[in-house]
Amino acid sequence: MKKKQYIIFIFSITLLFSQEIKAQNPVPINNQLKAPIWVSSKPNNGFKFVGIGFAEKDKGGNYQMEAKKNALYDLASEIKVDISSNSVLYTIQNNNNFNQNFNSLIKLSNSDNIEGYILVDSYENEKQYWVYYQLDKEEYANQKAKKKQQIISKACNLISASFSDEINKDFTSSLKKRIHAFGILTPYLSEEINFEVSQSKGLKNIFDLTGLIQNQLQSISVANQKTVQVLKPYQQIYAPLVYRLELNSKTPLQNFPLLVSSDEEKITINEKTATNSSGELQLKVNTVEPLNQYVSFSLSPDIITLMGTDSIGSIGVRLLKQFIQTSSLKVQANVTRINIYVNSKEQNFGNPTRLNSIEEFIKQKFIGQEINIIDKPTDADFIIESLAETKEDLSSDILSQTFNIKLASLTINLQLKNGQSGNVLYSSIVSDVYGYANSLENAGINSYASPKLNAKLAEAIFFLKRKILVY
Repeated sequence: MKKKQYIIFIFSITLLFSQEIKAQNPVPINNQLKAPIWVSSKPNNGFKFVGIGFAEKDKGGNYQMEAKKNALYDLASEIKVDISSNSVLYTIQNNNNFNQNFNSLIKLSNSDNIEGYILVDSYENEKQYWVYYQLDKEEYANQKAKKKQQIISKACNLISASFSDEINKDFTSSLKKRIHAFGILTPYLSEEINFEVSQSKGLKNIFDLTGLIQNQLQSISVANQKTVQVLKPYQQIYAPLVYRLELNSKTPLQNFPLLVSSDEEKITINEKTATNSSGELQLKVNTVEPLNQYVSFSLSPDIITLMGTDSIGSIGVRLLKQFIQTSSLKVQANVTRINIYVNSKEQNFGNPTRLNSIEEFIKQKFIGQEINIIDKPTDADFIIESLAETKEDLSSDILSQTFNIKLASLTINLQLKNGQSGNVLYSSIVSDVYGYANSLENAGINSYASPKLNAKLAEAIFFLKRKILVY
């Protein structure tokens, strides 16, 4: 009996000891939750739209918001975009590339505007965060129908207000309201859209609206000009080319933004401009290369700038351009050579030399496809005046007494003048040119043949030419 009690005592002690060891060294427990089935296999629910999204935690930023955004985009991708045979989009259905882009834009738009979705579940591990959203299909359909009708009513109100602007001859405000009306309707372009005729001033659908916008843009024209504006190559600064735009009613197109493009690659311009309150636009030219021909510039309405802070966004503008056709307006300018008149006087102690060597040297330096040397100063863009004169140098007496040689110095005054105003644009003096001979007259003539003259004159003409041409 005692032996049995002893065995029980030993067993009890051993059991207590082993439990104490386990308490001091617990077995590790895996606390990480097992990934739910919806992470690996997207649920299929006939009554719900489902959106699953995740984000990597180690990529920085708000990974929870990123996962939600991805889930809503996934949810939106389940909402099929059916193209109604009475929709605007159906009219360009043969453009598959555009249809794909349009569907993508609609999904992006839906992901930003979806309402009524609920968070079903979320899951995360060390690297990723997942979310699971659902949206009731019937509730979505009801919300969409209600919102669509509200948007159509808003568009009709804008259209009605645009006709009031038209009556008040506010072309820009009228056009903005119509483009805005189209913009807010873009999520429904794949569906049939019918207006309340009494609200929309007789317009029945979005086809009528796009036609109205197109007709309004096509009413813009360029007013006739008596003369064609002229451009000269390689000028440092160009005065803006001015054109006047008007409507079919012959009223000026006021304060309207336009995009400008040059049809000739040898001319660069500012790509944006706008008319003023008188309907005049200033086309800013930056550079012109020699062409000697008429050139055209294309003008097109700048709808994005027109909409400004009330813009419907680039998506709406891109879509609108798919449904309207407006030809670019053309304006012209004539690129001609620079007309230069050279007036040179060459004297030797007050008497004409009849050499004309300096005049020929100047003309030679201006030979090129961008320059035209003319004979009438009245037709000149620039006038170059050169006055060359000789006089006895101060050292002439010493040389005469010692070597019986006379020394003459040649001075040339150069001036560049504006051909129209006569204003002096540049002036320079060429000096330190000398001639030797037994007489002063011959010494003066010899100074015109000095090798130093060409170098000095070429340097002065180089700086003068930079006032005419900027390459």
